[in-house]
Amino acid sequence: MIKALSVLAAGAFVSQTTEYLPVGLLNQIAEHLGISGAKAGMLITVYAWVITLSVIPVTLLTQTIDRKKLFVFLLGLIALCNGSVMLTDNFVMLLLLRVIAALGHGVFWAGIASYAISMAGSMPASRATAIVFSGISLAIVIGVPLSTATGNYYGWQKGFGLFGLFSLIIMCLAVRWLPCVHGPTAKVGPSGLPKPAFSGLLCLLAGVTLLIITAHFMSYTYVTVFLRSIPGINADVLTILLFVFGVGGACGTLLVSRFSLKPSLLTLAGGAGIALAQALLLITLPGPLSAGGVLFLWGCAISVVIVGLQSWVIEASRDYPEFASALYVMSFNIGIGSGAVAGGYFTGTKDSSDLFR
Repeated sequence: MIKALSVLAAGAFVSQTTEYLPVGLLNQIAEHLGISGAKAGMLITVYAWVITLSVIPVTLLTQTIDRKKLFVFLLGLIALCNGSVMLTDNFVMLLLLRVIAALGHGVFWAGIASYAISMAGSMPASRATAIVFSGISLAIVIGVPLSTATGNYYGWQKGFGLFGLFSLIIMCLAVRWLPCVHGPTAKVGPSGLPKPAFSGLLCLLAGVTLLIITAHFMSYTYVTVFLRSIPGINADVLTILLFVFGVGGACGTLLVSRFSLKPSLLTLAGGAGIALAQALLLITLPGPLSAGGVLFLWGCAISVVIVGLQSWVIEASRDYPEFASALYVMSFNIGIGSGAVAGGYFTGTKDSSDLFR
C-alpha cells in the first residue's frame, strides 16, 4: 500500500511540476522562439483554462475505466508531451503539446484522491490524501527549481525533457505497484454516460474553494512585490524565501498526514493561517527573518487547506467522488486565474505581460 501511495505521490510531483514548468523558463523560451514574454506566458494561461473547461467532461468520460490503466496512461501522456518538447522549435506545436497535457492533468487530479483512499484500506482519508498531495509541495520545493536549473545549464527544452524522463520512470513503477481498482459505480443518464450529482454542500464547497484560492493567488502571484519592499531582501534572499514557502507547504502536508482531523477543521485552520499570513504581510516587517516566518506559515496553511478541501469534497459526495473532485479542480483553477487578474488590478499590474516577467 505504501509503495502504491508513493507512486501516486511521485505522479503528483511530475504532474504538478509539468503545469509549472514554463514559469522558470519563460525568458529562455521567449528568446529562443523569438516571441514576447506575454506570448510565452500563454503556455501557462492556456494550460490552466484548458483544465478548467475540460476537467468535468473528461472525468465523466473516463469514470468507468480501471484506475490503474487510466493513471498509467496519464503518466505516459505526461512523458510523451514533455519529451516531445525537445523535438520542436515551433511555438504553435509547443502550445498544442501543452493543451494535450492539460487535458490529462484535470482528470489526473480529479481521480488521484479517491484512488488513494480506495487503496488505503483503514487509513484515514485525510492521511492518504496528504501522502499523495505531498507531490504538490515537492513540485514547488524541488521540481520547479530543478527544471529551471536544468534549463539554465543545458537549454529550456532539456528542462521539459528531464520531467518527461521522470514521468516515464514513474509510469513503469505504476505498472508494477499500482493496484487495479475499477472506477466508481455511478448512475447513467440517457446518453449512457455517468450522470453527475450536484448537492447543496458540494456546490457550497466549490464556492468556498473558489473564494479561498482566489484570495490566496491575489497576493501569492505578486508576493515578490511585497517582499522586495522589505529592507534587506534582494534577489538572492527572495529565492531563499520562496523556497521557505515550499518547505512550509511540505511541513503542512506532513502534519496533516500525522494527525487525523476532520476536513472541515483542516479547512478552517488552514484558511485562518492564510488570513493571518496575509495580514502580517501588510505590516511593515523588519527584515528577511520575519518575512521567512510569515511565508513558512503561509505555505503550511495553504497545503492544509488543499488537503482539507479535497477530503471534504470527497466526503460530501461519496457516491460520485471523482465528479466532486473534478468540480473542485475546476473551481481551483478558476481561482488561480481570477486571483491573478484581481491581484494585478489591485496592485496596478494591468498589463498581462507583467504577469510573466
